[in-house]
Amino acid sequence: MNAAHHHDAPKLSRNQSEILSCLRNSGEPLSAYAILDRVRKSGISHPPTVYRALNDLMKKGMVHRLESRSAFVACGHGACDGKFAFAICRACDKVVEILLADKDQALLLGLAPDEISPEQVTVEIAGLCNDCHPSRLA
Repeated sequence: MNAAHHHDAPKLSRNQSEILSCLRNSGEPLSAYAILDRVRKSGISHPPTVYRALNDLMKKGMVHRLESRSAFVACGHGACDGKFAFAICRACDKVVEILLADKDQALLLGLAPDEISPEQVTVEIAGLCNDCHPSRLA
């Protein structure tokens, strides 16, 4: 189940709240183990607890997984309906979330070969942000 954009925040468990807060405050994508290191002081001390909370937050559309980095980021829009892509700076790890229109999502899903029934699309664009681009450093 994908969560649509929420006007009312969904109820979160204490662990989910801690992990979401950690991601929102990090300013960078974090691996599950980096999250665990940061939330230990709040009493979360086991990897399965982190993974369970991350899975629940992803189902709610509040956290996204960056497949290329095996890392997680908080949704830049609060919560999404699963139609998004990312642009990631390969120098500083800045992540910009790109909302996809229904037609964009349909076009991407339509690229799947006949022998594969598509369920999701992950689009990650790698490059350099304006701050890291060499032409901007001169």
